[in-house]
Formats: sequence, C-alpha cells, structure tokens
Amino acid sequence: MDQWKNIIEETLKDLYYKQGLTDRNIAELYGVTKGKVPDLNVKNIISRLRKKIIDDLASQNSELFNKLNEESKARLLRYENIDGIAKALTHYAFRNGPVEEMHADGKLTQDDMKTLNKYMVNRLAGILSAVFEGRWLQLELLYTFYQNYGTNWDKAEPDIKELEMIWNKSIKLLDKLLSQE
Repeated sequence: MDQWKNIIEETLKDLYYKQGLTDRNIAELYGVTKGKVPDLNVKNIISRLRKKIIDDLASQNSELFNKLNEESKARLLRYENIDGIAKALTHYAFRNGPVEEMHADGKLTQDDMKTLNKYMVNRLAGILSAVFEGRWLQLELLYTFYQNYGTNWDKAEPDIKELEMIWNKSIKLLDKLLSQE
C-alpha cells in the first residue's frame, strides 16, 4: 500500500501502455482495490488533459487557441494557396447559395455556371493576391472606387453560421479522435 501512495505518472504510463495492464492487474500488483486505481489512472489524467485542450480550443480565447490560430495564419498566407482559397471562398460565398438553386431550377446552364465560377474564382484570387502581397493602397483604391455602388442594398450582416458549424464539427471530431487514444 505504501508503494501505491508513491506511484508516479511515468510508472502508470509504463503499466498501462507498455505492459498493457488493466486497472485490475495494477490493483493486484500494488495490493489495493480496483476502485483505487482510477484515482491516479493515466487514462483519467489524459482524459482530463484532452478535455482541457478541447475546452481551450472551443473557448477561442486561450493561449493554445491563439498559438494554433497564428500557425493557421502562417500556413494559409502563402501565395501558392491562392487558387485553393479562391475556390473554397467561391463555393462558400457564391456557389453553394441562391446561384446553385437557380442552376438546379434550370435558370442557369452548366456553361453559365462554369463562366460564373471562373469569374468569381479569378476575382477572389486577385483580391487574395493583393492581400498576400500587401498591396493595401490598391485595395483601398478599389474600395474607394466601388464604395458608392450598392448603397441602396441592405446593410451587410456577417453570416458565420456555416463557419461556426464547421468549427463545432471539427471540435467534436477532435474530441472523438483524442478520446480513442
């Protein structure tokens, strides 16, 4: 029993992962009841750590989230990503909305869709190129040139429902993957 009080996490990791022992095996080895083992069980320690990681990411304001967010920014802000990002944004902001419904209803042909998709991808790639290259003066001039168009349109309302849905699904998937380890 004294030996059990002095057990350290590394020993438990060895017992669980290298030797493949169960809670019952460990209890018998140390002369304690099986109920005592989960108190220091590495699986529980890992489970608590996994929960903290998931909670930190889900809160979107932790040190871990900020670090991962900066790493994502560095991975994304590469010139070679412009094509893929432009296509993803075209699907997100244009293709998977009313335009797709118009296409499905026969109001737009397949050729119309190809033309519209190409136009959108190329325009977004141009904007992304300017952002990636830091051409802020050109972007401001573009904004200044077009800012008075669409003034009678409804005010822009940021729609982040799909972004949040993808984020939440990703957090759940990460939680599931980590819980299988």
